[in-house]
Amino acid sequence: MKSSPAGAAGSPAAARVAVVGGSGFIGRNLRKALDAAGVRMCSFTRQRPFAQGGRVHRALLRSHTVFYVAGGVTPARAEREPRLAAQDYWNLQLLLWGLRGATHRPLVVLASSGGTVYAPEADPPYREDAPTRPVSTYGAVKLAQERALACAAWTAPVVLRLANVYGPGQPAGAGFGVIPHWAGAVRTGGALTLIGRSRRDYVHVDDVCAALLAAHRRADLLRAAPGPTTLNIGSGVPTSLDELHRHFERAAGRALDVRREPARSFDRSDVWLDVTAAREVLGWTPRTGLADGLAGTLAAVAPPARLPS
Repeated sequence: MKSSPAGAAGSPAAARVAVVGGSGFIGRNLRKALDAAGVRMCSFTRQRPFAQGGRVHRALLRSHTVFYVAGGVTPARAEREPRLAAQDYWNLQLLLWGLRGATHRPLVVLASSGGTVYAPEADPPYREDAPTRPVSTYGAVKLAQERALACAAWTAPVVLRLANVYGPGQPAGAGFGVIPHWAGAVRTGGALTLIGRSRRDYVHVDDVCAALLAAHRRADLLRAAPGPTTLNIGSGVPTSLDELHRHFERAAGRALDVRREPARSFDRSDVWLDVTAAREVLGWTPRTGLADGLAGTLAAVAPPARLPS
């Protein structure tokens, strides 16, 4: 089994941080953030899996911090193919079992979902102690992963419940979130599809990576916690689809057509997160406003300007 060093960060043998899911949207950006911070790391992907024959790569056993940002399905696909969603759970479980062989107690940071694990009857903004009751397969798997990590007493468990993450480089196909889907529509001249009338919490990927890096930097504090540490990572601000549409029009500099569709059975109503605990524990706060974040996201997908003839 192979692992991949990230840029100039060093070889797996020298790495003290491992990123599982390093080729995904969050994983790619996390690798850049770690590299910029001078953190030695190794990265594992589908093409370079973290385990082979049921045994994890030895670089993981030496890693002081393991970021698990891998995921094989979107919420919509999880409803259609629950077996694939269940595989995400077993992949994490395999990693946790393998880490029993580490000679130290690694910090394991799991990227979970703040938008799908909380009970729908609870009132937002959700705090970490709000009741959990997922109503989707995707959310159920995320919560099962959280509980599996909490039971892995040989690790120092940290769960970051992420809001709707967006930013440049995110896949633009359906199922990856409303912002990348709309950004793709802006590029092709298509209409924006508004599904339901809910409000959501949108957080820029740079802010997510800053929170992940903050967890690594505060590893000693997190290891000393009496149990798992669970923190919400979001903007803390609810944004309706109509508001998001107006943000898109301002960022695009033109009017954008819309097509409305009813909410799906697995869609939540209003969801946004209280991020006070992340400020207190990690010293982290979101810094990228939605207007600036969308402008950068659209600039990354906009067709190149035509040169004058």
